[in-house]
Amino acid sequence: MIRINDDWIVDVDQYNYIVKKDMHKMVKARDGKTMVPGYTTVGYYGSLRRALEALGEEMVRERLASDSLSLAEALQTIRECKAEWDEAVRKVVGE
Repeated sequence: MIRINDDWIVDVDQYNYIVKKDMHKMVKARDGKTMVPGYTTVGYYGSLRRALEALGEEMVRERLASDSLSLAEALQTIRECKAEWDEAVRKVVGE
């Protein structure tokens, strides 16, 4: 598992990179007894790069949905988020 920040992780299995949002609460595991951290799955991706790009888009969507903005403000928010996220991805992926 790759912890991105307090709210997001990228889980990794043998087939996928799975973007998940931390629910910040404990839930019962499949065995019905054990308590484990709760996550909501956002999507499955074939590469870490695609998972990170999708996560960046999801974070932009959340930021836009959380406020009432003019078109100009929304576009500026998108540009800022995209620039910040692209730089973070470049540092991780190494391009």
